[in-house]
Amino acid sequence: MKRLAIIAGKGHLPIDVAKTATADGYYVLVLPIEGQADADFTGYQVSSIRLGGIGKTRSIITRQGIDQLVMVGKVVWPSIAALRPDFDGAKLIGKMITKGDDHVLRLIAAYFAEKGIETIAPYRFLPGRKMPLGVIHNGISADQGTISPEGDEAIACGVSVLAALGTHDVGQSVIVQNGRVIAIEAAEGSDAMIARSATLLDPDGGVACFVKMAKSAQDLRLDVPVLGGDTIRSAAIAGLSLLAVEAETVLLADDLASIRAACAAHSITLIGIEQQGRP
Repeated sequence: MKRLAIIAGKGHLPIDVAKTATADGYYVLVLPIEGQADADFTGYQVSSIRLGGIGKTRSIITRQGIDQLVMVGKVVWPSIAALRPDFDGAKLIGKMITKGDDHVLRLIAAYFAEKGIETIAPYRFLPGRKMPLGVIHNGISADQGTISPEGDEAIACGVSVLAALGTHDVGQSVIVQNGRVIAIEAAEGSDAMIARSATLLDPDGGVACFVKMAKSAQDLRLDVPVLGGDTIRSAAIAGLSLLAVEAETVLLADDLASIRAACAAHSITLIGIEQQGRP
């Protein structure tokens, strides 16, 4: 029997992965991150872990004979002091100060690989949940197949900004309006960035656009950009009208019908844009 460990952050994606893996014949071990995972894992083998307890986490996984690992769910990185890392965790996470979290995540994957544990992307267990290409819902125009020239310009501006920032391990999202950068995602995550943009947007300043793409050097086994109904609702509250996210890369936290319904309820236009080149 195939054996899979799921390092589970916040949200219901970890339980969605667990259900699919179980149906596919995997033995599933769920490792909820303390203080972050919030799904109900009743019925699964569960062992809670600390975000900084990397050495202990590997020991738990190897004792169970696990050979595949998925990291899924939202994770908020606290300060290094608050992580309380174990010995191996301190060696790896300490490099976040100078190298950034993308580099540290790769080191963590390599650390697990030393024991024959393969880290795989969650896409495998979430069929049909990749953002499709094209207009998903048009909340501005009755023409569901096209975006206005102003919207196209806003998307192009956001894509250009993210492409320039992608090698610097900054965030995956940006908000632009009328050719101006309103907000760039940093450590706070896209939902918090959207919330702080509310006071910066001009209600009469034209299309306010949110663009989300994976970073150019991002390892999608370890850190997958996600869009869900909560982000759509937050965007509407902030005054955004257009969301453009990278197709075939951004993972939908909810099924496509639910995403489309959320857009319709909040008059949001959502479009999947072409994948950007990555090494």
